Order: sequence, then structure tokens, then C-alpha cells
Amino acid sequence: MSWFTCPLNLRLRLPLRCFHSTAMVGLVGLLVITPALAQTGGQTATPTVTIQGQPETTAKPRSAIPKPLTAADLTGLQIPPDMVVKQSLGVPIQPSASNLMSSNPFNIAPGQAIDLMDLYQEAAFSDPVLNSARFLYVSKQELFWQGLSVLMPQIVASPGLTRYYQHAANNSALQTFAGNSRVYGQRNYAVTLTQPLFNASAFEVFRQGDLNTKVADMGFYQAQQDLVLRVSQAYFDVLYSQDNVELYKSKIGLIKQQLNAANARFEAGLATIVDVNIAQAGYDLAIAQEIAAQADLVVKRGILEQLVGRPVPALKPLAKEAKIDGVVRDPRAKVKEALPAPSENINPQLPPGQTLNDWIHQAETANFGVLGALLNVDIASSNYRAALATNYPTVNFVGSAAYNSNNGVTFSNIAASQNIYNNTVALNFNIPIFSGGYNSSLIRQNAALVDKAKSDYDNLRRTAAQNTRQAFTGFYGGLASVKAYEAAERSTTSAAESSQLGFEVGTLISIDVLLAFDALINARLSLNQARYNTIMNALKLKSYAGTLTDSDLTSINGLLR
Repeated sequence: MSWFTCPLNLRLRLPLRCFHSTAMVGLVGLLVITPALAQTGGQTATPTVTIQGQPETTAKPRSAIPKPLTAADLTGLQIPPDMVVKQSLGVPIQPSASNLMSSNPFNIAPGQAIDLMDLYQEAAFSDPVLNSARFLYVSKQELFWQGLSVLMPQIVASPGLTRYYQHAANNSALQTFAGNSRVYGQRNYAVTLTQPLFNASAFEVFRQGDLNTKVADMGFYQAQQDLVLRVSQAYFDVLYSQDNVELYKSKIGLIKQQLNAANARFEAGLATIVDVNIAQAGYDLAIAQEIAAQADLVVKRGILEQLVGRPVPALKPLAKEAKIDGVVRDPRAKVKEALPAPSENINPQLPPGQTLNDWIHQAETANFGVLGALLNVDIASSNYRAALATNYPTVNFVGSAAYNSNNGVTFSNIAASQNIYNNTVALNFNIPIFSGGYNSSLIRQNAALVDKAKSDYDNLRRTAAQNTRQAFTGFYGGLASVKAYEAAERSTTSAAESSQLGFEVGTLISIDVLLAFDALINARLSLNQARYNTIMNALKLKSYAGTLTDSDLTSINGLLR
């Protein structure tokens, strides 16, 4: 089944709703400019340490993530939309990809590597966290209709049927009459219509129902972006662990060569036993490091399998020659522009709209968590107004139609037949006078909850700004770190080769060679980690700003080979 045809895909079709004299509230996606990630030539490593990869492939762009909202889209959320569209079912009609239905939902051939986009699309169906958020979103949409119902007419029918069994006891006045024991019946029904004309509390309940559906929208959008981050983080954690295993295996091979050379020189009388012992200690330590890396790889793959609900095949690694120096541009830009040269500073000079302050402002106004908190402030304010309304009078229009029929009269032996119709129309006024202090206490409670909601909003706004600041500096600092570690890899490779040559001619001892090997392996470990962290910081930066889209994930997926 195609990703785009599944009824539970991530492109939401939010239901529209109706009420008297209303305006349409549209959900418009925020155009996001994805970072351009170019590929250039790579570096040449020593043959004994180079990790072999797979042939480079080009990933087809796929859409998976809904377009986010802008701050302007929240205007008029208190006003209900003016038309109703039939909602889709919360349970998919067509069978979706699931580990319960197939152990290979995407028909991946044995031995074929899977990429980031494939795993994300599979996790979008099988991840229980997102599924929970999806069904919570569907359930929250009903809050609008529940709030609207309190303003609609309420109609109640009350049918009744009574059967009387009458018998006069001793000394009863009815005893002297014949037929003092008899059976008769009574039938009745009433239909009552109540239409609220003025009820401030009920109107606030309606407003809260509408606002709660918008909070659900923000929560589901955030859950989708969180899934992108969780899948990407798990994917690159597995790649990093695989790189560690391969590097430690290479380290074991290098130290094994050094150990053999040290033994040969010791047997020839050209070196002391100290060189052999040092090489042996380094070899044993490298084996321990490789075992720990293997254990960490098992754990990291388990995290990825937890997201998709099944064993994961081999993953496509990040191309060694892939360059991740694309600059994250202004998320509000609508026209693609030429990318500036990559910066080697954690706080570079960037064009207007791309600076740290621009990203922070974007996060404070468009982050889904911040928008949800802002809506919660409106809900708390509505609750406060509803508490005030408990002291207001209410006016209801009441109309009823009743019918009563009986063929007897209680306490009488006279047979009687009655058929009575009774229709009434009334206006009911309810004026609160004294509630024992409950209303006043409720008002004070909701006033405090309004202040709490404002504090929560301020906290989330500041948290979004700090997260954006951290991701921004992590991205640009990561670009600089990658360049520095690439230079360090080249220099440590040369140092390792030189130390091996120096040991062979007798100018260096084993400890010098082992230290050079450690520096080389650590430089490559740090380089791999810096590359993965830089990519993740780019995704986090856009997620915090509420601008993460499927094109960003597709761009990252294009760096895999």
C-alpha cells in the first residue's frame, strides 16, 4: 500500500465546524526553506583504517510530514468555522503497514539496506507514541461538538403508563357500593424543548471546546515532529555505534601488527620486553573497547527497533564524502537564494532573517509547544469568565406538549374516562442569589489558574528560545568542528604512518606508536560524532522553530549511500 493512500497518513484533514455567523479558520502551512546539503570530494585515509561502504544511491524525495502553522493562523480561534465536513474514521479502512500484518511491510529484499526515510514512514504507522497522539487528536476533535451542544435545543420526551388495582377495605365508604374492587389504567406523555437564550457559562464552555481542539492540533503536530527527531536520532546513533565497532576492529588490527613487530624485534634482540608488554596491553584494551562498542550497538539497534516494532535490516551509512556545510536559512523565506559560504564560527555573520535572534523570534512565535501554551492561556481565561458567569442570571425558552388519558378516578368507584391535551410555552429566569460562597471561591480559583497558565506559557517560550539557541550554536559550531576534525584526521593519519616508520628504524618505541594509533582512532570517532550531531542540530533547530518539513528529512536522506 502506498504511503500517500493510507487514511491515517500524517497529512491531516482537520474537520471544519459550523455555528451562527462564523468565519472560516484555515490551517495554512508555513513555507520552509530546507538547508542545501552539497556533496564534494572526500579525504583519503590510510588503507588499514578506512571503513568500506556501499555504492552511492540517490533517494527519491517523499512527503511524510504536514506543513506547520504560522502564528497568524491562530487569529480568531475563538470563532467557530461555518461549515461541516464529514470526518474520517479514526481507524483506517484500508490495511496499513504493520508488523502484525507483515514482517517486511516495505518489501525490502534480503541483504538490502534501508534508509532513513523508509524507517520514518514505517515508524509513522507502528510507533505507539505517535499512534497514541493520533487517536488523542481524533478524540479531542469531539470537544468542539460537546461544547456546541450546550447552546443547542434540548428535547426530552417523558412517556408513562400506570395500572391501578383498587379494592375497598373494611369500614371504607366505597365498600357499600357494588364493584368496589376494580382495575383501571392511565397513560401520559410529555415532550419538552428547552432552548438557552442567555447563558454566559454555556457560551464559555463552547469557546473552550473550540480552543481545546486547537490545542490538540498543536499537540499532534508536535508529536509528528518529535517522531522525526526520535527516528533520526536513533538512526544516527546506530550508525555511530557501527562506526565505533569498525574503528575498534581496525585499531585491533593495527595494534596486532605492532605487537607482532615488537615480538619480532624482541626475539632479534633489537627491542626490550617493555615494548612487547606495552603493545600487548594496548591490544587487550582495544579488544575490551570493541566488546563495549558491540554491546552499545545492540542497545542502539534495539531503540530503533522499538520505534518500528520489528527487527531492522542493515542501514545505509552516511556517505564519507557527504558535506553537511549547508547553512540553515530563514524559515520564512519564500524564494530560494544562493547559499552563503559555510562559516567556521559558532556565531557567524549571516544575512538578515538567518541570525540567531531571527531563529529565536521564530521559535517564540511559531513553536507548537508555545502555541499550545498560548491557547491554554485563552482556555484558562475562558474558565475564569465562566466562573464569573455563575453569578449571572440565565434565560431559557421552554415549550412542552403533554397528553393524559385515564379510565378511572382514584378513591372512587365511578368509572370515568378523560383525555386531556396540555401545550405550554414559557420563559424561565434563574437568578443566583446565594451559593454558600461556592461561586466566589470558584472565581478566585480560576483567577489563580489564569496566572499559572501565563507562567507556563512564559516558561515554554523561554525554553523554546534556549533550545533554539543551543541548536543554532550546535549546528554552526558543528560545522566548524567537522572541518577541524577532518584536519585532525589527516594530521593524525600522517603521524601514525610516521610513528610506524620511526619504530621500524628504531627511533621510536611501542608507546609512541600506540599513542599515535589512539590519536588517529579518537580523531575519527570525534569526526563521526561531530557529523551526526551537526545533522541532528539542524533538524532540532527547525523543529524548535516549527518549520521542520519532509523536504528536510529528504535532504538528510540524500546524504546516505
